[in-house]
Parts: sequence; structure tokens; C-alpha cells
Amino acid sequence: MRKSTGKLVFIEFQSPTLVERAPADKDWLHEIKYDGYRTELIIEGGAARAFTRRGYDWSNRYKNIVQTAANLPVKSAIIDGEATVLGNTGLPDFQALERELGNPNSLKLMFFAFDLLHLNGRDLRQQPLIARKAALRNLLEETAPTLTYAEHLEVEGKEVFDHACRMGLEGIVSKRADSPYRSGVQTSWLKVKCIKSDTFPIVAFVEKLGAQPRRIASLYIGRRDGDRLLYAGKAQSGYTLEAARRVRERLDPLIIDKSPLSEPIKKPKATWVKPEVLAEVQFSGVTDRGILREAVFKGLREDLQPIPAKPAAPSKRRAEGKHGVPRENILQLLPDAVAPSKEELIGYWRRVADRALVHLSRRPLKLVRHAYGATFYHKGPLPPIPPTVHQLKVQKREGGEGVRVWVDDLDGLLGLVEMDAVELHPWNATIDDIEHPDQLVLDLDPGEGVAWETVIEAALSLRDIFEAAGLESWPKVTGGKGIHLTAPLPPNMTHDNSRKMARSIAQCLVDADPERYLLSADPAARAGRIFLDYLRNGRGNTAVGAFSPRARLGFPIAHPVTWKQVEAGVRPQAFTLARPFRPNFRKAA
Repeated sequence: MRKSTGKLVFIEFQSPTLVERAPADKDWLHEIKYDGYRTELIIEGGAARAFTRRGYDWSNRYKNIVQTAANLPVKSAIIDGEATVLGNTGLPDFQALERELGNPNSLKLMFFAFDLLHLNGRDLRQQPLIARKAALRNLLEETAPTLTYAEHLEVEGKEVFDHACRMGLEGIVSKRADSPYRSGVQTSWLKVKCIKSDTFPIVAFVEKLGAQPRRIASLYIGRRDGDRLLYAGKAQSGYTLEAARRVRERLDPLIIDKSPLSEPIKKPKATWVKPEVLAEVQFSGVTDRGILREAVFKGLREDLQPIPAKPAAPSKRRAEGKHGVPRENILQLLPDAVAPSKEELIGYWRRVADRALVHLSRRPLKLVRHAYGATFYHKGPLPPIPPTVHQLKVQKREGGEGVRVWVDDLDGLLGLVEMDAVELHPWNATIDDIEHPDQLVLDLDPGEGVAWETVIEAALSLRDIFEAAGLESWPKVTGGKGIHLTAPLPPNMTHDNSRKMARSIAQCLVDADPERYLLSADPAARAGRIFLDYLRNGRGNTAVGAFSPRARLGFPIAHPVTWKQVEAGVRPQAFTLARPFRPNFRKAA
């Protein structure tokens, strides 16, 4: 058992080896294979946490399970099991589990516990499985259904397997009764599946034409072969209407121009995506070319999202280690950020509120916060919200309900400072109609080696393209390294159509000079080119707001400018907290 600063930490799971037949001798225990998310509960000091297979802390998604575990009559424990939801048939339902994860307080989420690794200061992993399960059963006598002891059978494996298949279950796991618990894939645990299924990265989707709201019609999936990503087939069925919509929104920010596959494949209807989202897919077999037969979508595997291959930079790791911000509140850490004091922010907002509210008022806001010594894009539960800051309940794209904040006066802006907000990133829609944007934003983001004069030239060219499309754009220096162009939209424009329009406008410039401009955010391709970021458009997507300070050295401001100032070469960090109105044209980019 590993410890860190005296506390229990996540233990890598023991995993079974896949075999064709269940063992026949009497030295094995046989358990149902539950169709859900493998989960580890760590209980200590009257509190509990829940971890996924990859060691991600999902305590906030399993609140009822975690609270029930925290109330167990133990000083400490580590329990291995499976989080699942029983469907209408009484059997585990993977898609029902996905739906309920959008509601952390759901009473339908259940935890089937099948192993006990630690109890009251004792490491039990070297004890026989049969002894660990006996202790677990005693511990969970009165916690069902939220925490349910996973029963086992001591009869012939084939009989248990046949019965599981007749019931429509996924399969069984057979475990040696006398075996210790060892992390990693082990032959002392064996799994036999009634139905073949596995996890695959999604590489593309086909959209259901004309669907409102938009949804997928099918998915293209890949498979890993060493360092290569190869095509593995198309999953055309298994989607409920809700799942088809949810998957479409989940993949939206990952759309790319070219196939991520190592070997080209012609799929004219495909919308390619970064292969970062994993799907559980059921299939009848695999061809000699590695293509799945009769592939059926079961659900997304959010608990198995890939760990980034490249480790975080040392400076970022140090920053992560020093702050006290809960991990579930960090969408993106900004380790090199420099945040102004609250006194500086209060003084600034008092000076610019009238001008700023023209652009920020009555819009849902994404916040960059500075708290506990860290600066980060905030996600999840908010800190205490002052009465001067308004709240809006919205349906999240991934399911469930979330809260967005908005303001409409100076007191609201000062309330955001009280919430430790440093930067404000507004939606392109107002709270009066969040489903229809009233503006479009294009971000000109220069890569390494791009001269500022080239960015100015691109902005002026895009102004003409906007005009040709019937849109009157206005520029804003970002306080970073680029320029944003914003244009008002006609009424009743959808977020999807707004993004398509932004991409179409950007594509005109790319077509004119593909060596200078691109639509991909791939860092490897951006050197010497300008990324025309149209992805700032879309439901819930944002760009830094006009008059928002930036958490950067010198505290620059994202500031609207005139086209005459752009032609004169105004720099992206020309306005600062100390000089919010008069640009410094000599300031370096």
C-alpha cells in the first residue's frame, strides 16, 4: 500500500485476463461482470473519495455513493468495485449510467463492491481473496442498494457463464479463491464475455442531416497498433436520440480538418476529430484487416480519457503542487500567469464600467480566477456568489444542469472581483436568448515567427471578407498576441450556423494563401502561420471579453480599437490596467 503525507492514495486496479472459457476446477469464485465504470473508494477520517480506472478523482460525480461510503463504521478502507445503473430490465445499463453521471446526486447510481484492499490501517492485499470478501461482506451488511456487496458463486464456471449469457449479462469474472490482490493484468483473475466489447478512440462522425438540435448518425472508430492509429470500422446503431445529441456536442470542440489516422482512408461524409474521446463498442467479430463486424455503440468512456503523452513542464508541476484549488475546479491551469491585486481590479472596473458593460452586460461568463496562489480557467461548482452577481441555470452539453454567472452593473463587476475573477470571457449570446448568438468572433492567433505587420494585413483582409458577407466587423486587441474581429449577427442565428459562417469566412483567407493561414490549432503546423480560430463560436464557447484585464505581465487589457488604429499598427498589449484608454503604440507585442 502506497502512502503520501500519511494519507491513503489510489492503488492501481488488478485486472482480469480475457479467455475463451471459464475455469472448470473448484479453486475459483465466479462473479457477474458488471457493465459500468470500475471505481475505487478510499475512506479515511470520516470522508470518502472515488477514483476511476486511470486514477481520476470522480468524487463529485458519485456524491451519493461517496457519502454512503463516508458513513461506513471504519477509520479507513479501500474498496474495489464497479459503479453502474440498473436499467428497466433490472440489468446494468451503460447508457443509463452515462445519463445519470450528469446528476451527481442521482439515487440511481450504485456501487457493486467486490474486493477490500485496506481496512483500519491493515493492508489486506496479501490475504486470500475469500478472506477479503468475507470482511467486505461484513462491512456492507446495511448499505444496499447504494453500496452493494457483489456476491460470488462456487459452482462450475461454465454453468455460471451460461446462466449469465441467458440473462443478457456481459459475462463473468472468475477469481482464484486463494489469490492475493496484485495490480495490473493477472491470470489469477479471468474474464469470459458473452458479448464482445471493447474501448476504441473515436476518429470521426457522420452528422444526421437537417437534425435540430444536431446529432450524429454514426461514428468512425480507430484502433491502436503500437504508435499507429488505424481504422477499425463504423458504428451505425446503438444510439438513443439523447445519446446521439450528447455525443455530437462532446465531439464538437475536437473537430479537425484532416484524418488523424496513420493510413489514409476515403470517407467523404466524415467529420474528423482528434482521437481523444473513447467509446465502448460491442461487436460480433473482427476481420483479418482489423475491422469490427456489426459494431454497435454502447456509450462514451469518460472515465478512461487518455492521459497526455507529454508530461507537464516542471514549472507547471511545481505550481500544481503549491496551490490549494480543488482539482475538479481547474479547467486549465495558467502556471505563468501574473494576477493583479483585488484593489487594482476594483479601481480599474470603477474607471471603465460604463464602457465595459456595453460588451459584458447580460452575457453568461466563463471566469479566469486567481485563488490559493494559482490562476486557472474555472469549471464546476462556483465559490460563494455575492448577491450583486446574477446566476443562470443552463443545460450543459455533456448532460445535466450547470450555473453560469452574469452581471449588468458596476456592483456586479465588483462582485466578480470578490469571487477572485481576473479575466472575463463572455458567451456570444445574451441571457435573454442563450440559444441564439448575437455576435460572431474570429481570433487571429499568430504562430512563432509571424511579424505583427502580417497580422495587421490579415485583419484588414478579413474586414473586406466580412463586408462581402454582409457583416460589419470591429477589431479588438487581445492583450495577448493577436486580434479579434467581432461582427453582429442577424436575429435567430443558431450557434451551429454561426460557427459554420465563421469557418466559411476564415476559409476564404486560407484558400487565398494556405502557406500563411490555417484553420488547425496543431502547434506543429502553426510556425510562421496565423491560426484563424473560428472555434470561439458555438454554444458555451467564448473569447476574452472587451475591457477584460489579462493575467499577464504588465496587466494588458483586451480592448476595442478602431480600424484606423489597426492601420496605424496598434499593438495587442497597447492598453494596460494603468492606461485603459490611451494606447501605447510603442509597446512590444
